[in-house]
Amino acid sequence: MIQYLQASQSLYPDVNPMKKWTLSLLPLLFSACQLLPLASPTPDPALAATQTTQRELLHAIEATMTAIPTITPMPAGGTLPEAGLPVVAATPLPTPSGSDNTIAHPLTGMTLVYIPAGEFVMGTSKYDRDLETNEVPQRTVTLDAFWISQTEITNALYTQCVQAGACVYSAGDQTNPRYTDPAFTDHPVVYVAWQAAQDYCAWSGGRLPTEAEWEKAARGTEGLKFAWGNTSPAETQVNANNIVGDTTPVNQYPEGASSYGVLDMGGNVREWVWDWYDPYYYQYAPNSNPTGPISGEKKVLKGASYLDIYRFARPGNRLAHDPHSPGVNRGFRCVYP
Repeated sequence: MIQYLQASQSLYPDVNPMKKWTLSLLPLLFSACQLLPLASPTPDPALAATQTTQRELLHAIEATMTAIPTITPMPAGGTLPEAGLPVVAATPLPTPSGSDNTIAHPLTGMTLVYIPAGEFVMGTSKYDRDLETNEVPQRTVTLDAFWISQTEITNALYTQCVQAGACVYSAGDQTNPRYTDPAFTDHPVVYVAWQAAQDYCAWSGGRLPTEAEWEKAARGTEGLKFAWGNTSPAETQVNANNIVGDTTPVNQYPEGASSYGVLDMGGNVREWVWDWYDPYYYQYAPNSNPTGPISGEKKVLKGASYLDIYRFARPGNRLAHDPHSPGVNRGFRCVYP
């Protein structure tokens, strides 16, 4: 060691003694450092068991998940078959000549509202916070002219069809005692399945509206968020959100009328329309007089019921149900091409 230090001093003749000692010791310090192999971790049986359980749980969750269907883009100019509409045997109603766009139905006396031919905005904007994925894309659709019931079909109106022998009301007094209660004659008829609704419309010379026809009558040509405009719902405009907790007379909410003057397009009861339901229909639907998919398992319902939250009151909202199933919150109205 002494010989090493003496030799080091001769290597650094111009360095002060303290620095000489420091420089001399550095090689000794480095030579003493040795890289030692890392010790292997001790296996933890509890941790290994936990990791195995987590992997098994992830596999079980993946096995229960249903893959989201992919949309196959339509080829340029391609189309899919559309559902046909029933032939309406009644004489077409006249086109209004003046500013009045209403007429009394010649058989039932109910008020009909005229919806002129032309374009309207259908579906929901991708920027709408209430958007549902089955409401896109928003697009411009062209329709022929038609007349539509100003209100939902009432108990009194449906009774006319039953008395004429063209309709059958399947719900008994225990299920719906209000159907025969004089206090509810102006309330919308409920517990009517899809075919029963279509039978009534056919008897009166019309049919159920297509989803596009219903939506245009509800929101006008500019794609309004609600029937009355783009403002949030108020209790004076719509029977929804379980505020009343029951159906109301069909003419009770004039403040909620659409731009054409059609009533209850946002509440009271959900309404059957002609179309079969496909959550992806808007992806391939034609832009002229769409009539819905050619087949399906459920029929589309439009509008909110008195039980539904306000978000369902948007005309762009799309619901669906088994067409054979009537219910306490399902009704309908008719169109007359």
